[in-house]
Amino acid sequence: MNDLVDLLSQNPSYLIVAVVFSVIILFSVAKKLLKITLIAASVFILWIAYTVWTGQEISQEELKGKFLETGEKFKKSAIEKVQKKTEEELIKKIN
Repeated sequence: MNDLVDLLSQNPSYLIVAVVFSVIILFSVAKKLLKITLIAASVFILWIAYTVWTGQEISQEELKGKFLETGEKFKKSAIEKVQKKTEEELIKKIN
């Protein structure tokens, strides 16, 4: 790790390239998380509309539980996708 820090601190061109790649990765992750959030919000709104339309009661505890469960699923999915993408990028860089 110290070798990498030394390499980046001694060669500004490598540092610039590393910063650009980091920014690209951050923006791609943020973009995917935004899409996931919008999809989750849309499904949530459709579910509320369905329950109101069919006359079912909406329990706050049930709603909170489902919301947290869905959030955990999306979080796990996002983490797995980021890890997979990072591994793919590292493999491309090594080869």
